[in-house]
Parts: sequence; C-alpha cells; structure tokens
Amino acid sequence: RWYYRPEESLGGRRQFHGAKELFLSDHYDVQSAQTIEGKCIVHSFKNYSKLENVGAEDYFCRFEYKAVTGAFTPDRVAVYCKCEMPYNPDDLMVQCEVCKDWYHPACVDMTIEEAKMLDHFVCFECTEDDAKRSQNGFHSSPVSDSDEKVMLFLD
Repeated sequence: RWYYRPEESLGGRRQFHGAKELFLSDHYDVQSAQTIEGKCIVHSFKNYSKLENVGAEDYFCRFEYKAVTGAFTPDRVAVYCKCEMPYNPDDLMVQCEVCKDWYHPACVDMTIEEAKMLDHFVCFECTEDDAKRSQNGFHSSPVSDSDEKVMLFLD
C-alpha cells in the first residue's frame, strides 16, 4: 500500500498537517526492488507523539486516504486552542491546569521561549472565571473533567 504526503492528496497540505505526516492509502502497486531508496518507520500518531527523539526515518500516520475519492478515515478530528485547529505535533502547545484545554503559545500572547519556561499555565478564560467566582464569594475549582472537543470535518 502506498503512503501519500498531504500535498499529494486532493485537499492538499493544511496548517495542522505535521512535516512528517503521511496518509495510508488504498492505492496498491508493484515496484522493482531497484527503485527503493531506503527504509522509514511509520508510527501511529499516538506513538509518534510519545517519541523523545524523532529521527530522519520517523514518520506518522493518523488518517487513511482513498486515492480515487479523496476521502479520509476518520473524516473528523478533535480541535484544540482558541484557533480551533487539530493537533500538529510540530507545534508546541501548553495545557491549562484548570480546564485542561491545550493552547498554542501565540494564541495566548506568549512566545515559544516563554512557554518553554513555564512551570504552570492557567488560560485567560479560567483566570477570568476565577476572578468572577472570587467576587461572588465562590472558590475556584476545575469545572469539568470532560474531554469533549469540537470536531473539524475534513473534506
């Protein structure tokens, strides 16, 4: 089975596609052994995200791609941050300690360098909610343990 790069798919490369992202397709072909240039390792998205050191041979796949129709499986993916984009493992994100949501540093007016130096992070919404609760005599606490996210549909 062939792997496609995002730019080779009907939808093209999108902002959330990682530099090392591939799509497993339903395209089969027979190739001569002389055309093989080398070997790579295609990890699941979950396993790739856990790698401490990503090597030149490491890639990941989170979608299957139907080459003829351009359809993806799954056809939707969880989104994060104020920008409501799917997770890109190439981009640093910080997690709010209260609501557990993830944010790109730039989306919360922070540089990547500042984000890397953080010991703790509380997003603006939780900081504002805490201030409102304090004014009303309520104490702050995590609002929800839900992992429910908005979904982005892929065309």
